[in-house]
Amino acid sequence: MVTENAVLKALDKPRKAYSILQATDPGGSADALQILLMKMRDEGKVKFDINKGNWRRA
Repeated sequence: MVTENAVLKALDKPRKAYSILQATDPGGSADALQILLMKMRDEGKVKFDINKGNWRRA
């Protein structure tokens, strides 16, 4: 299971969602990661660059 702390640690540089999943929980659910990323975005913890498709820390 992917946690917020694991995602923040994986975002040492901007990454795509698949790369975050591989760094945090390779066998995990991409849907669960997307839900967590959207929640974290709403809370202002991460940002999404729509032009590059990368997630990064806020």
